[in-house]
Amino acid sequence: MRAMGSVRAGTAVVSLLLAGALLGACSDEPGSPAPSAPATTAAPAPLPAVPTATGEPMEGDLGSATGAPAPVWDEESRAAAVATATAVMTAYARPALDPDAWWGEFSGFLSPAAQQDYQWVQPASIAATTVGPGPAVLVDESSVYLARVEVPTDAGTYRVLLSRQDGPTSWLVERVEPPEGVA
Repeated sequence: MRAMGSVRAGTAVVSLLLAGALLGACSDEPGSPAPSAPATTAAPAPLPAVPTATGEPMEGDLGSATGAPAPVWDEESRAAAVATATAVMTAYARPALDPDAWWGEFSGFLSPAAQQDYQWVQPASIAATTVGPGPAVLVDESSVYLARVEVPTDAGTYRVLLSRQDGPTSWLVERVEPPEGVA
């Protein structure tokens, strides 16, 4: 065993020496050292501010990238999250609908990333056919930019993950999660 370790170490040393010789051969003049990259001393970019659960940014105004104010949790934004999740599940839970018609109605609720994720879904594969009984419930508002809403259906309770870019923008769907055990 020890002899194999020595052979491997020797092979590694030879490989390093060969690599050094090859790098020297790549320079413009024979025998001249390989050029080195100029050193940079750029400071790392500052990290963006992170909002608290109350809706107040910890530092700065996160909505400034769009020129709009940062979002906050208030009754209006909570109601909008629940209404959006209910509307998207109403559009989603129609497995008998023609795929083009289904996509035309469902895709309008989706973020650009979610549109990429859901573009190949076949409505016939969706277990839910109706929304209800009972209302949708906002279950997670730990970030002012994300909301998780549970929506009851005839196939069980789906969870809808919503996002928003800033205060005045509408909620968009990032993910529709079926109940456990439902594909």
